Amino acid sequence: MLKYITIIFVILMAILDYMAYRKLVRAKAGKLVRYLFSSFVITANAIPVLAALCMFVFTNTGNSTQMMKVSMISFTLFILFTLLRLFFYPFWLFKSSRKSVLCGLSLCLFTLCTYLYSVFVTRTDYEVKEVEICFANLPEGFDGYRVAFISDIHLGSMYDIDNELKDLASVIDGVNADILLFGGDLVNLHYSELTPDIIELLSKIKGKEGTYSVLGNHDTGTYISGNKNEINVADVCMIQNRVTSCGWVLLRDSTIYLHKDGDSIAITGIDYSNELLKYKHSLDNVNEFKCGHIYENVDTSLFNITVSHLPQLWYPLCDGGYSDLTLSGHIHAFQFKVSLFGYLFSPARFMYEEWSGLYEREKGKLYINDGIGTVAYYSRVGARPEVTLITLRKK
Repeated sequence: MLKYITIIFVILMAILDYMAYRKLVRAKAGKLVRYLFSSFVITANAIPVLAALCMFVFTNTGNSTQMMKVSMISFTLFILFTLLRLFFYPFWLFKSSRKSVLCGLSLCLFTLCTYLYSVFVTRTDYEVKEVEICFANLPEGFDGYRVAFISDIHLGSMYDIDNELKDLASVIDGVNADILLFGGDLVNLHYSELTPDIIELLSKIKGKEGTYSVLGNHDTGTYISGNKNEINVADVCMIQNRVTSCGWVLLRDSTIYLHKDGDSIAITGIDYSNELLKYKHSLDNVNEFKCGHIYENVDTSLFNITVSHLPQLWYPLCDGGYSDLTLSGHIHAFQFKVSLFGYLFSPARFMYEEWSGLYEREKGKLYINDGIGTVAYYSRVGARPEVTLITLRKK
C-alpha cells in the first residue's frame, strides 16, 4: 500500500512542480534560481527511487538493518519535502499577493517545526496510557490485576536502539505491572536484529509474573527478498530461540494459565501463520478466520485474554466466545494522530473500523496499542509510542 501511495504523491508533486517551474519562467526568474529549483524538486521526487535501489542493494548483501535505516531516512525526507511543497504551492501558484505568500511560508515553517519535533522528540517520548476495563466474568482474585501491553518494537528501525530500549525498560519497570504482554513485530526483517546485546536489553523488559509474546507479520521473514508468499520457518525458529533467551514466552496458538487467590484466567496467543499472511495488509475484518482449533483444549469457562497482532481477528475471536479481551497492535495509528477540537484525526480512521484504543461489543472488548517503534519513516506526529497499563476490574 505504501508503494502505491508513494507513486500517487510523486506523480502529483511532479505536476505541481512543473506548474511551479512554468510560473518561475513567466516571472522571468534568473537561471540560477530555476536551476536550483529544478535540482531540488527532481532530487525530492527521486528519493523513493533511490531508497528502493538501496533496499535492493542491501537486501542482496544481507544487511537488512542498514537497508531499513537508509530506506526510512529517505522516506522521512521525502515526506518532509512533499509536505512543505503541498502546503506552500496553493498560496503561491494560484495567487500572487504578498500576503498569500507570507501565509504559505508561515504554514511551511509550522509544518517544518512540527515534523522535526515528531522525528526527534515524539518518536521516542513514551506514553503510559492507563485504562481500567470492567468485566462481569472476571474472577474475584484478578480484580485489580495490572497488565502492561506493548507492541511493534521494530528493532531494525530504532535509530539509537540501546538508549531507546533502556528508556522503554525504565518506563515498563515504573508501571509495576503484574504481567507484560507483547503484541508482535519485534524485528523488522530478520532475526539477526536480535543480537546478544539486544537480547540482554530485552531481558530487562518484563512483568513481575512473566512476559508473554506473539509473532507479528514482520517477525516471519516474509519481507526478505524471495520469501514473500510463505513463512520463513528457519527465520521464525531463530526468532523463537532468541525470544526465549530473553526470558519471554512465545505463544504460538497456545495458552497459559495464571493463578491468583484460588482463581484462574487464560492467556492465549495467536500465531502469525501462513494462513494469516494474505491478511497482513488487509483493511477489512477477517471474519472468515477459523480459530476453533486454537482453543480446542482451552477451558472456555475461564476469563480469557487473547493477544493477536492483527486487530482484524477480533470479530471471530469475540463472536466465537473465545476472547473476553483481545489485545492487538499492527496499525500504529499510521504514526499520525492529532486531536482537533476533541476529534481524533488519523489516516487510519478512514481505513480501519478499529484502529486505536478501546472498543467494546456485547461478547468482548478490544484494545489496540499504537506501538513502540516506527516503520516506513522516522516520525510520530501525535501518536506517541505507547505502553498500555490495563487494570482489570470486576463489575
